[in-house]
Amino acid sequence: MKKKLLGLMTAALLVTNASAAVSQEWSYTDGTGNTITLERPPERIVAFSSSAAGLMQFGIVPVGVFTDESTSDKSYADFDLSTIEVIRTAYNQLQAESLLALEPDLIVTEYWPRTGGYSGGDEMTPDGQFGGIAPILGVSQMDSILGLIEDYADLAQALGADIDAPQIQQQREAFLQAREAFSSAADSKPGLKVMAAWADAESLYVATPDGAAELNDFANWGLNVIEPAVPAGEYWGILSWENADAYPADVLLLDDRFGSATREAVQAQPLADLSPAIAAGQVGDWPAWWIRTYSAYAEQLEKLTALVDAAEVVTD
Repeated sequence: MKKKLLGLMTAALLVTNASAAVSQEWSYTDGTGNTITLERPPERIVAFSSSAAGLMQFGIVPVGVFTDESTSDKSYADFDLSTIEVIRTAYNQLQAESLLALEPDLIVTEYWPRTGGYSGGDEMTPDGQFGGIAPILGVSQMDSILGLIEDYADLAQALGADIDAPQIQQQREAFLQAREAFSSAADSKPGLKVMAAWADAESLYVATPDGAAELNDFANWGLNVIEPAVPAGEYWGILSWENADAYPADVLLLDDRFGSATREAVQAQPLADLSPAIAAGQVGDWPAWWIRTYSAYAEQLEKLTALVDAAEVVTD
């Protein structure tokens, strides 16, 4: 009888321990459809700079951040990185040793469906060299920056964050108010045509809203954003400066990821005034691909709202 009772107690203990082990398991399906399962919730997270910003707004602070020339410092400019190891490299030059030194449980980066690549270089894939260091979680770029922010909220919640904390609620509400004001301004100027572009000395690169989530948001919220002819899988319709008026626009938004470089290229171009928007002085900033937080989005929408309010239709 004692042996039987001991056997039952042992079996019960094994079941209890197994349940505890299962309860500690952490699982998450990322934007690529890949499910990552770990024995316990990750504690040492290393993130691409844009992903770090997306997570830190909800209180998830990585132990390390890696960044390269493909991204803008504006993504994470509002965060204190003084206690975080930051790895800065040239594009596609991240080394495995740098990641290994951080001893990550999880690597969080972004996946770009249009090109099929992950931010961080050719080896930044679940099956690549970096995937052998720690599981790689890809937050997928999509057709909405708001949707991207909400995906980071979902991931942060899975990592233990309180995404309904008062500070976050305030930031979300400020964004919603800014979006409403932006939509009202856009609706009041239905004939206003807006073009987003990057420029250099030789060409004007007109962005397709389908390839830039914030432009797609702007269009969905009422702004008349020009759609250039773009080859499949590409982001730009490329014009010589002699053809800068091929897509007549009333307002021109210039890629501001890397400061004033694009604006300076336009200012130095003798043919720039072929663009009606440039000739009319109706030029503003395009926050190209770098917004990852409610607060940054609200700030940029407020700037765009003021630009739209002040702009006039100058094209036929």
